[in-house]
This record gives sequence, structure tokens and C-alpha cells, in this order.
Amino acid sequence: MNTSKFFENLKRYLAVLVFFTAINLITSPNNLWVVWPALGMGIALLKDMLDLTTSKRCG
Repeated sequence: MNTSKFFENLKRYLAVLVFFTAINLITSPNNLWVVWPALGMGIALLKDMLDLTTSKRCG
């Protein structure tokens, strides 16, 4: 994975989370379910970041 692909994924992650947060706060502000998609997507983003640092270290 290259750096531009990682930052593209990061921008997509942030945009989706802003959208999900808006939906969550409009529909059910007392129940913050947006945390669960944020964690799942965050794990995938963390994997991308680790792949990026590993590929830079190896070559």
C-alpha cells in the first residue's frame, strides 16, 4: 500500500464517520451506536497504517 492510498482511505473513513454521526445524533441522540462502526472501520484503518509502515521498513 502506498501513502496516497492510505490518506484516501483516511479521508473516506472521516467522511463516513461524520455522516454516521449526523444520522446517529438526529435519529437517536441518547444511544450512541456510531461508536461501533467507528471501531470496526478504525481497526481496518489501523491495519492499513501498519501495512504502510511495514512496507516502508522492508523496502
